[in-house]
Amino acid sequence: MNKIIILLLLLCSVLSSQNNAIVTDYKKNPLPDVDIYFNDIDLLLTSDENGLFIIPEKISKKNIIEFYKLGYESLVVKLEDCNNMVFKLKKLHVELDEIGIQESVSNLGNFKLINIEKRSLANNFSSSTSLVDNLNQISGINYIGSGLGIQKVVIRALSGLRVVTYLNGMRIGNQEWANDHSIGFTDLGLGKIELIKGSTSLKFGGDAVGGILYFKDDPFVNSKNPSGFIATKFDNSHSLIGNQFGLKLSKNNLYFNLYGEYTIASDYKLPNNDYLFNSRFENQALKFSLGRLGTKMQNVFRYQYNGDKVGIPAHAHGDLSSITLYQVTSSNVDLPDDYDMTRPTQFIENHLFTFDNNYQSDNIKYSLFVGHFINNLQEYEKWTIPAFDMNLNTSSLKLNLDYMIYDLGINSGVQFNRQENINNINGRLLPDGLSNDMGLYTTIDYNKENIGFNSGFRYDLKNIKSKEYNFDKVFHSFNSSHGFYFEQNNHLARLTYSSSYRAPHLSELFSFGLHHGTMRFEIGNRDLEIEKSHQIDFKYQWNNEHFGVVINPFIQFIDNFIAINPTDSLYSNIYRIYDYVQFKSAGISGSEINLHYHPHFFHNLHLEQSYTFINAYNTDNDSPLAFIPSNKIKSKLNINLVDHSFPLGIKSFSIYHIYSFKQSNIAEYEQTTESYDVLNAELMFNFFKKFDFVFSVKNIFNIEYTPHISRVREVAGGVPEVGRSFFVSMKYEF
Repeated sequence: MNKIIILLLLLCSVLSSQNNAIVTDYKKNPLPDVDIYFNDIDLLLTSDENGLFIIPEKISKKNIIEFYKLGYESLVVKLEDCNNMVFKLKKLHVELDEIGIQESVSNLGNFKLINIEKRSLANNFSSSTSLVDNLNQISGINYIGSGLGIQKVVIRALSGLRVVTYLNGMRIGNQEWANDHSIGFTDLGLGKIELIKGSTSLKFGGDAVGGILYFKDDPFVNSKNPSGFIATKFDNSHSLIGNQFGLKLSKNNLYFNLYGEYTIASDYKLPNNDYLFNSRFENQALKFSLGRLGTKMQNVFRYQYNGDKVGIPAHAHGDLSSITLYQVTSSNVDLPDDYDMTRPTQFIENHLFTFDNNYQSDNIKYSLFVGHFINNLQEYEKWTIPAFDMNLNTSSLKLNLDYMIYDLGINSGVQFNRQENINNINGRLLPDGLSNDMGLYTTIDYNKENIGFNSGFRYDLKNIKSKEYNFDKVFHSFNSSHGFYFEQNNHLARLTYSSSYRAPHLSELFSFGLHHGTMRFEIGNRDLEIEKSHQIDFKYQWNNEHFGVVINPFIQFIDNFIAINPTDSLYSNIYRIYDYVQFKSAGISGSEINLHYHPHFFHNLHLEQSYTFINAYNTDNDSPLAFIPSNKIKSKLNINLVDHSFPLGIKSFSIYHIYSFKQSNIAEYEQTTESYDVLNAELMFNFFKKFDFVFSVKNIFNIEYTPHISRVREVAGGVPEVGRSFFVSMKYEF
């Protein structure tokens, strides 16, 4: 009775002021700590202990608002559709993933029509050893790596140049043509990631044959007082020490976010208690955002710096198959000396500048994006003079228009990119080169009650030049995407067809020399043509109060598939020679199945399981492609105690298990990889609502295993991954 009286008083307050609003559950109980995100102006608010929040003054009625609270269905509304300022959230029992069956908004498109996954990264630093490590929990996602310093995302067996990475709307050109380079930035200041598996995206689709990773910063906050955090973490297996801070300020319509990070790690520990020599790394990062969020116009400027020093492990001269584990490991780590970089090492500096301008009027939203990315990569082999020193400069301009005509949502735009690589030394692996590309696109979405469809078209033109080889060639392609969905009584079915293209990269065309990071001699092919992808993706989803299932089969054919293949020849009797070749076609097929069980007798318990099955082959001779990840089963048991007062402030307990099947479907010169299973556990605490503590154990049983796509799979019969490790983190929010 008291709750109802309080609620009535709050409602009277809400109705007395057009700027006040309240969030409740379906029993009319106020909900505190609800994240309220104004998508169009990139602003985050939080409801207070009474469920109240204040809508910014003079905000456009066209703004889309997303409400999110753990354990509840997220709610997406348009401000103009709200008859009152009371928003109700429904208790969520089954949550298939971060988005699950919930409504949401996306930078990449419509969730119901496009296969988009979304994960929060707000607490990634405190719960994971690396940015990529978190993504590995998603079905269909793996990574190529050798320690924490070098990790690259693999989507449905495709990686490198076929997986396009965006950060705050800017494509990141971080020497993605080779697997010995990292993703190019950390989780510092990141709020979320959206990813597309496959070639469905047209808005960001140039080169995205395998998929898109779209990272976005934390939104601005509207607060009278400064807010922020201080966080630190430690991992014993890498002797890793990481520190981050964040600060958010706002006044009137001006908003400012500032973040910094310093992380250092030594060689990682193997299950046999030896250490993989030179798997150490050091990272420094700084970023800030400055925004002016007006009623109809928003302007945001962002700058980010990343400086990495990364050791290249398992680097020994000689035939890889003859190298012993003893040659690439050490028996101990002697700190702090073993934090120092040795040879071979990569030194990387990244600078990213972006400017967003958005204007919204009635049913039309205009967007202008300008970005510039500067990358310098130096690789040192033995001496103080680098064996590789290259600058890569990328500039981007994008104009976009969103508008509504009745029930049709239309998105059109034009995108320009210019990328230039410049060698700073002689004896280079790649020549100087320049690429200019332009993309035109239009997509149409229709949503009406329980049915919808989309159709989109994109035209790309790319010009690649190299004066050294007198090469000047234009590549172009016309692509499309078409999707349909139907939803009825907790059932959802979606069918999508899409095509995309990828022009050959400078490395594939002109490589000629020793690539120290991969320990191979690479030879390019100037006769390569564009890759053309065709993909069919089907999704079926059903849930009730206690159980949910998602079945997602897919098939993809890539014409003129470009591959780098080992030969039977050696350079200097040491390094194997690899040639870039082009197959007539490659086929990738598989299925992803996600299950979620939430028992009635224990509402805090969640059981999740995902199955990933994939087959990738060269259609010329029906032989398997190289570097294809094993099939996997990923399982997670989570006990969520957020809504309960538990001793010591225990917030949640999780057990995470990965079973990897034997990979015997291998290409020529590859080795079979045996099956393995790894078990991890995590315990989260919350003290005084502002202090979070995380303790986790990874590889609990100290299993010795090497993933099939590990960078060091061919060295010494396969260098094992990290043995049993203990992870601790602390985060204070103010």
